[in-house]
Amino acid sequence: MAAELWPNDDLTRLANHYRSDKGTETYCAHGYTRIYQALLEPFRHCPLRIAEIGLLHGRSQAEGADAIAHLGCPSLRMWADYLPNSSIHGFDIVDFSRFASERVRIACGDQGNRRELSRLVDLAEGAFDLIIDDGSHASHHQQITLGALFPALADGGLYIIEDLHFQPAELEMNGVTKTREFLAGLSRRGSGHRLALEQVEYNYLVTHIDSIRFFDSISPRWPITETADAFAVIRKRGLHPSFDGGGSVQAGSGS
Repeated sequence: MAAELWPNDDLTRLANHYRSDKGTETYCAHGYTRIYQALLEPFRHCPLRIAEIGLLHGRSQAEGADAIAHLGCPSLRMWADYLPNSSIHGFDIVDFSRFASERVRIACGDQGNRRELSRLVDLAEGAFDLIIDDGSHASHHQQITLGALFPALADGGLYIIEDLHFQPAELEMNGVTKTREFLAGLSRRGSGHRLALEQVEYNYLVTHIDSIRFFDSISPRWPITETADAFAVIRKRGLHPSFDGGGSVQAGSGS
């Protein structure tokens, strides 16, 4: 379905149409599309290179293979429609390669494994303009992925981590600092955290991150006291040929 068929708040409409929980209707309905649209609308017809880790919302993963076959990759379909001139790259521990297309490439692997994450970088054949981590949400997985993929982000590019308010207890690694706490400290140049990053990765982040901004989930299915700062936008230092000087989003809950 062509992106032009979705006027005004088209990204939310697309998310709801494809049943992505980035929108306002499906599963947790986080409403993250309001943030993505504010960031990307001025550049939606630019030839961007996008990567997303985690290709289904949690409920569908739990429902098994039938749900996967039925829904496909909701967010990748959303991005392909919204960004008609961009290449979209997906990564998941489940094999979704059957949903690849001319502009959508998919790699299979574990985001907790740096070597397997390199498959995503190899697939792209160039630096990413936008990387989205909507994977397992485990803190150590988020940190390993950030450390492994941030060097593959273009100068001035955006790295986004979703659902920082929710780390599944069964997946969390004992003693590892929550990613939201780590990023908040990093934005203030703080330290003292126990992380899943290698020292060289940590050093790279400290010297290459330009800014970190947080936004709230507006999910009606979570207590409002738990959804603050659920979404992090990390900008890499340097000038980006498309993003520089464009897009306007203010920190906070948004509307």
